[in-house]
Order: sequence, then structure tokens, then C-alpha cells
Amino acid sequence: MPTLAVALQDQDPGYLRIVAALWGLDLRRGSAAMLAGELSRAMLDPGLLSEIIDGLPPLAYAALEAVQRNEGRLPLADLTRKYGPLRQMGPGRRDREQPWRNGPSALEALWYRGLIARSFLDTPAGPQEFGYIPDDLLAQLPATEAGPETITPKPATQLEQVWPTADWAVDDLVTLLAALRRRPPAANSLSAERVEGLVPFLHQPTSIQLLVSCLVEKGVLPGDKLKPDPEAVRELLDSNRCDILDRLRRTWTGTKRWNDLAHIPHLRVAQGGWPNDPLVSRQAILEFLGQVAPGEWWDLAGFIQSVEDIRPFFQRPAGAFDSWYLQDTRTGAFLRGLGHWHAVEGALIHGLITGPLHWLGMADLGSTGSDGPIVAFRLTPAFAALSRPVSFSPPSTPEIGAQVILRPDGLITVPRLAPPVVRYQIARFCAWEARGSEVYQYRLTPDSLRAASEQGLQVGHARAILSSASETELPQSLSRALDRWAERGTEARLERLLVFRVGQAAVLEELRTNRATNRFVREVLGPTSACVAERDWRKLCEAAARLGILIEPPGHSSGEAP
Repeated sequence: MPTLAVALQDQDPGYLRIVAALWGLDLRRGSAAMLAGELSRAMLDPGLLSEIIDGLPPLAYAALEAVQRNEGRLPLADLTRKYGPLRQMGPGRRDREQPWRNGPSALEALWYRGLIARSFLDTPAGPQEFGYIPDDLLAQLPATEAGPETITPKPATQLEQVWPTADWAVDDLVTLLAALRRRPPAANSLSAERVEGLVPFLHQPTSIQLLVSCLVEKGVLPGDKLKPDPEAVRELLDSNRCDILDRLRRTWTGTKRWNDLAHIPHLRVAQGGWPNDPLVSRQAILEFLGQVAPGEWWDLAGFIQSVEDIRPFFQRPAGAFDSWYLQDTRTGAFLRGLGHWHAVEGALIHGLITGPLHWLGMADLGSTGSDGPIVAFRLTPAFAALSRPVSFSPPSTPEIGAQVILRPDGLITVPRLAPPVVRYQIARFCAWEARGSEVYQYRLTPDSLRAASEQGLQVGHARAILSSASETELPQSLSRALDRWAERGTEARLERLLVFRVGQAAVLEELRTNRATNRFVREVLGPTSACVAERDWRKLCEAAARLGILIEPPGHSSGEAP
């Protein structure tokens, strides 16, 4: 930081004479540079400096200590909030109002004594104005016993429900990649319908967009469509589970593509783009979390309050609480001003801990009741691992008993802890049936084999994958089924048909003989009943209505696999 003489040179002679008067000094006439040099030499006298500091008001002394503890500088916005204001005045107004005499704030008491200066300094978020103690003056100050202010959350107690984190992100990543490889979306994002179709097969459905963002960031989903790159997928999934999860964590912590603030459900931008720097916001919160002990339960609200007390401007370097046009979708209110800190910054901290940190295995969550809100968190050892070198490779999760099970009827059970690349390959050429807490179930079908063939995966590949994964020969029935499909294709198909019944045989005869309806009538089951394809029932009802015959529609729903 600049010396005292340099800091004083930037001020007008009137200000320098105010400082001198408060120090009991008489300055000679001369240029600002001469006055600054004379004043700084006098102010650095240890005896006089000690006398001035001892005479400071208590709050002004606390402000000076706060700056001193933080290596001699603090963001001016933080200083102003706790110890301000520091009123901006030109020389004329300053001389008329004499703020150093008329109710000065603690910060103004320091400012008009020359004990603190202000300057713009470079930060990761760009230039930011700081209040600082000049270097030579800082060296003369008596040492403080306390260190910089730190986050001091309250311990959490009486938790009745705990949600421990796990490595589910790896499982959901494999599921997502397999689904995208089978059927890439037409756009560069997942539609709500596609996500809904994936939900039954995901452990953490709300994390799906974060996984997409991380995969795009790492080039696994390149281009303008979410189509996996085969080589990048193979390189990623050939790693052990711990290493894959570690890569996801590091990708999230270092990306600007994913904006945690933009994924707070009740926030939206009223105009323009999101005003925060995602990386600055995230790194600041991770820095705060690094000050709390892992392995212990902490009160979440208390942690958020501690951040507000220490660094409320952590994502707004200039203290821009009136220039961000954010809106609360629950109330329609515009969240401008420091009074909405908890609705924006507080919600961001809450969302980051209960979202990405939990999803990626770095924070357990707790509640005081089974249906109550999350009120506590506990950092896992994985959080501390973020500070280790990128080359850090944790040991692989044991995969004991992770052998794939093949049944003669075509059902394939894949344990959750099977190698990720194995389940990815199986999910590419099998129909998806169910997900349990520790297993996934798939089934060989003609349609799934045809889809695999369209992806370039032949029957021989499927046979080799299944045999290797199960460490056994394929059941004879499955082996024969694969051979028959390779030779003949689909030999049989189950088709969903609806049965419709009429009150009189003449009605069915009319439907069968009329050109508008006969193409929808399939197999006749009897004088008053016949079949219609499920996809055609609506057309049959419409065509029959035009003939004056009303048909009661079925009560059913349909959907498609993810």
C-alpha cells in the first residue's frame, strides 16, 4: 500500500490543515506535496501517534483495529456499513459544515485525522474501493491481539432428520450420458418434458442441469447440441467413482457457465442479464465455509447471519444494492437495497449449501423434523479436498459385489457400484425398467437392440459387454435371442390395443363398413366388440361422432421413455 506521504499528497491543502489541527500541529505555507511531507513526518512520531490513538472515540478505535487486523485494508463498502458514513464533500461545503466537529462517524473520525486513506485496488471482481492504513503508519501501530474477523456460526443441536450426502452425482451422470447418447436433444438444453422422463432414474433430479453445465464445460457435451463425445465420455467414465466426483466438484467451483444465483427458485432478473460474477460469488462463499470446522453440525441461519455481519458485500464489490434489478417471483417485489440482503445473498448461500455442495458430496443436511426445513449442515472431508492440488486422486470406492446379474428372461440387474463405464454401455442397448436405491434394472428388447445398432453398437459388442460385466457366460436363452435378432430382426411384438364395445351389433357393422371409421377397427372379437390401436382411439371417436355415434373415450395416460 502507499506510504502516508503519498496518501496525503492526493488531498487538497485545506484537508491537510484539518488533519494537522486535529493532531495539534502548525503547518507552514507551501505546495500540497511540501505540506504532505511535513505532516507525514510529524504523524509518524511514535509518541505523538500513540497520543492520538489513545484519544480516539471507542468505535473509531474499533474501526482502526478492524482495518489493521485485515492486513491494513478493508472494502470501503464494508467499512461504511459498520463504521460510517463517510460523507462526500467538496472543500467549500466541508469548510462550512465542518463534519470533523459536528457528529462525525467513527470512519470520519479516522479520515479527518489522516489515519485511514481510500483508493481503488484490483480484485478478482475488478477494481474495488478500499479504506486502508498507509504502510509506514501501519508499521507504527501497536500490535493487535485478535486476528481478522472470521465466520462464527452457532453449533446446531437437536436434529431429528439427517440427509447424508453420497456419490449419487456419479450415478446420475452415467444415467444422463446414456440417455443423451441414445437420444440427443434437438437443442442445446434439456426440455422440461425430457427431464421429467429422466426423473424415475435419477437419485437427485434437481441436480440434472448442473451436471449438464459441468459436462458442457469439460467438453464432454461439445457443440450446440447435447450429444456426448464418445472419446470424452470414455475418458471420463474409465476413471474410478471418486475421481469422477472430484472432477465434477472442481469443474463446478471453477466455472462461470453455471450461475448459482440464477438457479435460486424465487429470483429472476427484471431486466438485462444476471448482474453478478458467478465465480466471484461462489469463491467468496467457499472461502467463508473454509473457516468452519468440517465434521461438525452448524446452524445454517447462524452461518448466513455471520456472513452478513462480516462481509455483506461479498458479491457486490461496489456495494451496489440499488442497481441490481432482481425480482422476487413469490411476491413480485423488486429486491433493491441492503434490506433485501437475506432474499438475495442469504438465499444464494442457502441454495449453494443445500444444492451443489450437497449434490456433489460435500455437505450433509439436517432438520429438526422429518417434514421441516433444512436448518443445519455439516461439511464432509471432500470439501477440504478442494484445496488440494488438482492432481489429487482419492482412492477408488470399493466395488465389492458390484457384479452384473443376467437372468434368462432378459432382465439385467446392474449394481449402483458397478464400474460407471459398464452401466453406461448396458444402458445404451437395453430398455430401462427401474431404479432402486442400490441397483438399476434393464431388459433386452428388439427396439433397444435396434437403437443400439443405430448408435454403431452391434450384437457382438453387446454380447461381449454383458459377458464381461457378469463374469459368466450368457444364459443360453439370452445368447440364442441375440443370435436370432442379429439374423432375423424383430420376430414378435407386443402391441397395446383397446377393446371397444357397442350396445348393438348393427352399430359395430356400421363402423366397420363406413370408410371414415373402418380403417381404425382392428380385429373383431365378437358381434358387439372389436379392437382399436391405442394411438387411433381419438381418431375413431372423432370419425364416429361425425356419423352421429358417440363413443366414451378411455381413461388412460401415456408417456415415453427418457
